Amino acid sequence: MTLRPYQRECLEAIRAAYHAGARRQLVALPTGTGKTMIFAELPAYFRMKNRMLVLAHREELIDQAAEKIARANPALSVGIEKAGTSAPPDARVVIASVQTLGRRASSRLLRMDPEPFRLIVIDEAHHAVAPSYLRVLEHFGVMADDSIKLVVGFTATPVRGDKAGLERVFQKIVYSRSIIEMIRRGYLCPILGYRVETKVDLSQVRTQMGDFSEQELARTVNEAPRNAALVKAYQQIASGTRALVFCVDVQHTRDVARAFEAAGLTARPVWGEMPTEERANAITAFRDGRVSVLTNCNVLTEGFDEPKIECVLLGRPTQSPLLYTQMIGRGTRTAPGKKAVKVVDVVDNTSRHRLMALPRLFGLPERFDLKGKSVTSIRANIERLARIYPFLNLERMLSPDDIDLVIRRVALIKPELAEEVRRHSEFVWIRMPDDSYRLPLEKGQWLLIEPNLLDRYEVRILGRYDMEQISEEFDLANAFGVADATVRERFKDVVPLLGQHLRWRRQPATSKQIETLKGLCVTPPEGLTKGDAQPGAPDHRNSALGYSCLISGPSNGGHNLSAA
Repeated sequence: MTLRPYQRECLEAIRAAYHAGARRQLVALPTGTGKTMIFAELPAYFRMKNRMLVLAHREELIDQAAEKIARANPALSVGIEKAGTSAPPDARVVIASVQTLGRRASSRLLRMDPEPFRLIVIDEAHHAVAPSYLRVLEHFGVMADDSIKLVVGFTATPVRGDKAGLERVFQKIVYSRSIIEMIRRGYLCPILGYRVETKVDLSQVRTQMGDFSEQELARTVNEAPRNAALVKAYQQIASGTRALVFCVDVQHTRDVARAFEAAGLTARPVWGEMPTEERANAITAFRDGRVSVLTNCNVLTEGFDEPKIECVLLGRPTQSPLLYTQMIGRGTRTAPGKKAVKVVDVVDNTSRHRLMALPRLFGLPERFDLKGKSVTSIRANIERLARIYPFLNLERMLSPDDIDLVIRRVALIKPELAEEVRRHSEFVWIRMPDDSYRLPLEKGQWLLIEPNLLDRYEVRILGRYDMEQISEEFDLANAFGVADATVRERFKDVVPLLGQHLRWRRQPATSKQIETLKGLCVTPPEGLTKGDAQPGAPDHRNSALGYSCLISGPSNGGHNLSAA
């Protein structure tokens, strides 16, 4: 198998971290970027002389891992350990079902000698804190402080919002890449966002373990008008393409499929407990194009790879960033002739809960309506906007049309730094809607502080196409301290522009600044200061240049904000 550059980088990062003392490692890569290919290469990469164990919790994941590991390592014997199948005693690589090995007093687990297993891979590692996984890890002795064995977990989300507590298992995130970065580099397809609002009220649906009670949620959302809205959205937005619809439970899955069929569309429902052959036939018909719409619940969020999916309809509301990331990830794989995937958020009313949707996942205002625009392009435009004018209230922007209106009509807003920025930093950090913090540097670079799955704060330098890890801190105050020190040591030229308390910021705006703003149809408010009128990015030290770029876009052919 030919590895992509970032997959080789990941393998190198795993080896370097192991030699530095990190025995229990976590890798975070988006769905569709080939995590299985990476761990399939581990035996050859580490010239494995002992045995390797791969833990997975779905049959599809087990079969995929077995096929790819065997293809990457034709000289190694590969065995499967699950309900009706046992791995040969001499298998060098064992792919095992956690449900089989991890049950209490599992005879299969007790029969496995832990000593020869020196490499353990956990697929979909966000499940690793479950008791079944912990029982397996304890049996193989990898949780001991003096263990020399290597554990590598792979997951599709670097976000800590699911409160999974993965720091109980993993010591360090050794490699991660975001969906945005992988889309921009062409490894995943662009995402076009749509929003469908309903009158269904979720306020009374209880939350259990970080997400909605499934039983209560199903009773609330499975109603004919809402199901019909899913059909209408597909007909208006993605008619004729292959669409995957996520539902709440089996009844909801069936009812939504019936709604599509009643509209004359070919649709099939699939769920976990349906007969294996029937489910396989439905999926095959979908892959072949004989069925346009596949509705599902709790079965196609992991391990389902169909690059030809061009629409993902999110009929299942969720509060979980992890689940949401898995659902949209089913459509982000590239395929010949595929230009983008259309993601349709079905947004219900709620006064108590914070719903996950595409804007929130990508750090845009939660109520932002993308109106079919590319989420990465809009994100890039807002980042450019924040770089040039860092004190702009991003929450005022609710659609692509608002970006230009905000500049022209609500352009000047007094600086209002987040309380934690004022308390812990000397610079004018921008707090983003996804709870990360950004500081514009030079040449299109950003300094980024972002929480991760291990409940720590990563400090990174983010370029247009690359990223440099600076530090990982246990609390936000330390992260700001490290980040500020990085600015002072490595970006000395921008320090005079980014300080919170610089004297020039409080001085009255110059006549040139005021005339520039008037020429752009912006009425300067009374008491305007140089700091209010001065664009924040070091790339735009001249106000006229900064605001010109803000309205018309960069001169290198970038997106025009007013037309985005």
